[in-house]
Amino acid sequence: MLDKRHEQILLFLKEIDKCKSIERKILTSSGKPENDAEHAWHMAMMILLFDKDLAPDIDRLKLIKLALMHDLVEIYAGDTFAYDKEGKATQKQREDDAAQKLFSILPNDMKEELESLRNEFESRDTSEAKHAVSFDKLHPMLMNLFTEGSSWSKFKVDYKTVDDYKRPMMEHDPFVLALYEHALKEAKDKGYIN
Repeated sequence: MLDKRHEQILLFLKEIDKCKSIERKILTSSGKPENDAEHAWHMAMMILLFDKDLAPDIDRLKLIKLALMHDLVEIYAGDTFAYDKEGKATQKQREDDAAQKLFSILPNDMKEELESLRNEFESRDTSEAKHAVSFDKLHPMLMNLFTEGSSWSKFKVDYKTVDDYKRPMMEHDPFVLALYEHALKEAKDKGYIN
């Protein structure tokens, strides 16, 4: 028979399954809207595949944890598109409220760990958080490359807007910055972004 702790974990797993239903503005390479679970998985795979290019002192497990859990709050708060100024104005409060509701399902030690990881991601004070945020922002750029700039075109996002928003989050690491510049240059060269 399962104890209360295991029942809480199972309830949390059931609740976070809703990530598969939170649609983003980005399309997958198959042309369907990406969901939060697909985004987190693909971001974690990016981290795994670029592992040898990251500084040796970065805690890989923490980086993967940050990738997998960073958008869980969107189950209740919804996804806020990067270039939605109105949505950005209320994003922090919506996500803070969502975190309280969602993480309270878990046993206290796990609740505290996920709250701590979320706070670390949001504050961007550690090397792991800076890298997680960078990969979070790089991922939609790759999806735009895979879909010929579909969301940039649909939402009329131009090169300068992307660069002004994303570049500051890439400059902490030479490899991450090189990835970013490669993706942006390819998008511009192929005419995927104006």
